[in-house]
Amino acid sequence: HPAVFPEKLVKDHILSWSNDGEVVLDCFMGSGTTGVACINTNRNFIGIELDNGYFQIAKQRIEAVRE
Repeated sequence: HPAVFPEKLVKDHILSWSNDGEVVLDCFMGSGTTGVACINTNRNFIGIELDNGYFQIAKQRIEAVRE
């Protein structure tokens, strides 16, 4: 589905369930919202996505945050 998960909701969960420097696994990465939130909260991130279209969107979003 094309809906992007709200970053604030993802960020709240990441902050509640992990600590700085830990690794968060997103096995359904989609457009990369979890990866973006991890970068913004000093977490490491492993994302898995089968759909190349969504992977490319996630890659662009994550690279933009890292710049």
